[in-house]
Amino acid sequence: MKRTSKGVTVRPKTDPNRPARTFNHPARDSSMMAAASPVIRPLAGLRRAALIFAWALAGCGGPDAEAPGAKSGGSDNPLVVVDGSSTVYRISKAAQEDFDAVDAKVEVTVGNSGTGGGFTKYLANEIDIVDASRPAKKEEEAKAKEQGLNWDRYLVGYDGITVIVNPKNDFVKELSVAQLKRIWEPESKVKTWKDLDPSWPDREIKLYSPDDKSGTFEFFTEAVNGKAKSQRKDVQQSADDNTLVIGVGGDPDGIGYFGYAYFKENEAKLRAIPIRKAPYAPAVMPSPETILSKEYSPLARPLYIYVKRSSFRREAVAKFVRYYLDHIAELAVKAKYVAPTGEDVKANKATLDAAGVVTPSA
Repeated sequence: MKRTSKGVTVRPKTDPNRPARTFNHPARDSSMMAAASPVIRPLAGLRRAALIFAWALAGCGGPDAEAPGAKSGGSDNPLVVVDGSSTVYRISKAAQEDFDAVDAKVEVTVGNSGTGGGFTKYLANEIDIVDASRPAKKEEEAKAKEQGLNWDRYLVGYDGITVIVNPKNDFVKELSVAQLKRIWEPESKVKTWKDLDPSWPDREIKLYSPDDKSGTFEFFTEAVNGKAKSQRKDVQQSADDNTLVIGVGGDPDGIGYFGYAYFKENEAKLRAIPIRKAPYAPAVMPSPETILSKEYSPLARPLYIYVKRSSFRREAVAKFVRYYLDHIAELAVKAKYVAPTGEDVKANKATLDAAGVVTPSA
């Protein structure tokens, strides 16, 4: 089955061989891309809808407020809600699929509303776990603390934001960070490739990027332009990385950026551009080695999940997070990112133990 990266996927529990169902976020639906979903038994969808509806009626907020599953009336509702970064989505989706094979009683939903959207939903007490491709902002930290929605952060992999062009583009061999800024800065005068380099064709550049709720958008614009969310206006933006793949892959003069895994998954349709950090520095291609060594600078970055502490009171959440972190090395690689280091794994375990999560892996 073809899954969109912006959907929330629920796997039916009674028959693991049946296909998953995708629940699209209405606010994130894009007319640029549509995906067909197979029909599954109505009861599975009704069950999930009833759980979330019951939580909504119960209200939210307040000191140490319970997460959605705890509001539905059961002593331990087996529903775990994850949302946020389209980059980290791939790792959490891999965790959901693998965990489902060993504990079919727990229902895990993984959404994709961007890092900013994930934090917004967390602060509205709508989810248990935020997928984040950037650290939480000071204001997000302050709001969470003020509302008693305390969390712990775990590192789940490393990414290198990859600058990509259409394979028919045979003249751009590399780009410097200074050239990237000339292309993407808010007051950019670069309209054609020739504007960037006199030896390049006099054809209009077509730009593609994640939208402004994306952690990738914020990280890239701060690293390249010096200010987060600061980017020229004539860019075709999408919350769906697959839409960006289609855009650049179908446009000989297209250029864009997104997480390394989306490039690796679509390597036949795109070409990655080596990046030079400084005028006399070597141009570096993103790879597991250059990302982990930070040689691919300034576009290498860590990836995180933020887990609501009070959600750990529910066995379903504790089991899922413990499984996620116990298997994070293989999950990150399965999602086509760079696995956390041994030190990262130790730090995650120390944070998990400090949170009192002693539930064994599923």
